[in-house]
Amino acid sequence: MGNKNLLTMKQPELGRKIYELRKQKGLTQEELVEKCNINVRTIQRIEAGETTPRSFTIKILLEALDASLDSFTNETEITDRDRNILNIAWISGVVYFVFGFIETIADVYQFTDDDSLFNIITYSSIKIVSSIVFVLFFMGFLRVAKIYSSNLLKTIVYIFMIAYVLSAILDVYSISLANETVIVSAVIELIVFGAIQIIFGLSLLQLKDKLGTLIQVNGILEIITGACLATVLLASLGLVFLIATVLIEIIVIYKFARR
Repeated sequence: MGNKNLLTMKQPELGRKIYELRKQKGLTQEELVEKCNINVRTIQRIEAGETTPRSFTIKILLEALDASLDSFTNETEITDRDRNILNIAWISGVVYFVFGFIETIADVYQFTDDDSLFNIITYSSIKIVSSIVFVLFFMGFLRVAKIYSSNLLKTIVYIFMIAYVLSAILDVYSISLANETVIVSAVIELIVFGAIQIIFGLSLLQLKDKLGTLIQVNGILEIITGACLATVLLASLGLVFLIATVLIEIIVIYKFARR
């Protein structure tokens, strides 16, 4: 298992893992240098993903960090099944993003009395398609949660998917309700989804040491978007942030599928 896996582990994953192990030991880069006699600039470049070290260098680093080859190489192993699910997820994310504009127009249209463009059948079909692609999209984050054993991410993704489907059903049901009731329902949805999005962002931030800067940006943007939605008054700003948030989510899953 040793040399083969060490040589095939790619940057920046390798550097992030060494960085994570060093932090777990409470060591600075200078203190690690004292333990393994490797140039501090070399360690900086390895952790930053700028260079791929030889297997001999990695072994020296692992000995200095008191880490085994098994704990170093197995944690982030991605199977072909994982990649297939992740590929379906990011493709579904693209469909969800594009289709979302049609869904938004349909939602706004429900406040008018004219049903010539979006009647009940058309509107229901839009909601069904949106729910399906959203669930397929977020299956990617479920797979990430499985790979990194993140119970918080797993739980909040399930809640997110269930809430989205229930919201779609409620939207269809609300067609026959008075506008005042629809507005109250919309406010409740904003608060609920805002709270879910904040927790989702926090769960992503827990993985920042393992997945790097992009997941950290994603997590922060999720929290900002969720906070805007939950306040209701800043919901319009939150919807603008939501566009960028979905795009980054797609990129996160896409890059993870390419590991």
